[in-house]
Amino acid sequence: MTFLASWPGGSLEATLRLAGLLVLAYVLVLWLSAVVWVYRDVRTRTNDQASQVIAVLLVALFNLPGLIVYLVIRPQSTLADNYERSLEAEAILHELQLSANSCQTCRRPIDDDFVVCPFCRTVLREACRNCGRAIRTSWLTCPYCASDRPVARPAAQGAPPQAQRSGAAFSQTVPAPQTSQNPPRRPAVTREG
Repeated sequence: MTFLASWPGGSLEATLRLAGLLVLAYVLVLWLSAVVWVYRDVRTRTNDQASQVIAVLLVALFNLPGLIVYLVIRPQSTLADNYERSLEAEAILHELQLSANSCQTCRRPIDDDFVVCPFCRTVLREACRNCGRAIRTSWLTCPYCASDRPVARPAAQGAPPQAQRSGAAFSQTVPAPQTSQNPPRRPAVTREG
């Protein structure tokens, strides 16, 4: 007890009063900082004024229990996150729209009726072998006559794909299919010893 009496004020009562004021100041600072934090946080999460006022009043009136309730009911994402997500979704939709009207090789914009990409000479459409209408090279079936489209083999390197228009239908210069009578030529492989 003599140790406590030597504190400022010289008495136990004055020391307890000072300690009480420090604890009260600490609690007040925590309460005020919680209110300010909730005010800032709720403004980043919603534009609804009523929600902002309710959140701040909840913490201002009920302190720590109000803060816990706010943390449970607050919106999970911020307005900035929602905006970024909407931009991402818009960019994906834009990319999907462009991919429908762009070359699958060089991604440059093309018209719907192009047969060959004017930029990279990629064959975009070919004549259906059954009905002669233009179909995309990525389609497996002709949507006009429902016949299966033969799978195209890759063209030889160095030979750009070319297409010609003949009347209503057009055909593509395609190398002859490989058969057992006409075996494919393979480059000679040399082995070093």
